[in-house]
Amino acid sequence: MPHEMKYFTPEEEKKMQQSAAQTAAPAQKVRWSAEGGSEPEGNGSGGRKIWIAVLVVLIAAVLIAAALLWGGRFGKREQPESQPVSSQAASASAEPTAEPSPTPVPGPAVTAEDWFAVLNGPGNPLPEGFDPQTDAIDGAGYYLDSHAVEDFFAMQQAAQEAGLQLKIISGFRSTTRQQQLYEQEVQALLNQGLDQAAAEQQAQQVEQKAYESDHNTGLAVDLVPQYSQTKNAETIVQTPEYQWLSEHAAEYGFVLRYPEDKQEITGVEFKPWHWRYVGKELASFLTEQNLTLEEYWQQYLS
Repeated sequence: MPHEMKYFTPEEEKKMQQSAAQTAAPAQKVRWSAEGGSEPEGNGSGGRKIWIAVLVVLIAAVLIAAALLWGGRFGKREQPESQPVSSQAASASAEPTAEPSPTPVPGPAVTAEDWFAVLNGPGNPLPEGFDPQTDAIDGAGYYLDSHAVEDFFAMQQAAQEAGLQLKIISGFRSTTRQQQLYEQEVQALLNQGLDQAAAEQQAQQVEQKAYESDHNTGLAVDLVPQYSQTKNAETIVQTPEYQWLSEHAAEYGFVLRYPEDKQEITGVEFKPWHWRYVGKELASFLTEQNLTLEEYWQQYLS
């Protein structure tokens, strides 16, 4: 059926327009309220200012947070630059340091003036005119410092009780006799083809000059087995007499004066027959500490 259009009178249209206007106004208010702002009438500019202030605060907060975050990263980035300093310190602390010399074991109450501690050797002569008081230690004409004779006899007796016989082949020597032995050794080396300087130097390892030999002190004695005919080091060290002396000589105040492993220190060749009196206390100490008389002087009396 055809659509019919309805016509309204001017008064009806006016009423209808007024009713529509009243209905639109609340709708506009609802729209503004839903957007979080104020009504447009009278308060519009104030709402915008508040929003601008809030936005500025938020932007400032973001910038501050970004600055702090960036600063933290920058600090961490620069930290490695200081690492070499600590690395250098660690490297310095890791470098080896010289170890302090070991403190010597306390030695016996011995002084450089004690007669039994007298020291001489190649290049280190006794005072000129040195002349000890000696006594005979056998019927063959061998002598020893009178202070050491009693202990020597006690050692000799103990060896006999152990079934061993010690033969004396040298004791105290005068400086005249010592110089003769030295010159004989020099001549023997010259005959072997050495020049004078080399012969004199090498002779000192065997027979020292006058005043430089341990035999001039009166405190040295050369001992070999009763059946021995020569002074052969390789043979003597294999004998029970040498073994016994190595174990017991210190009990009577004697030490091996020129050990095999100390030739560079003493300046004298290995002499397993050469025993030196230094007193019981010092002899025990030197034996226990494996020291020569030279080493003892260097560590305790110098």
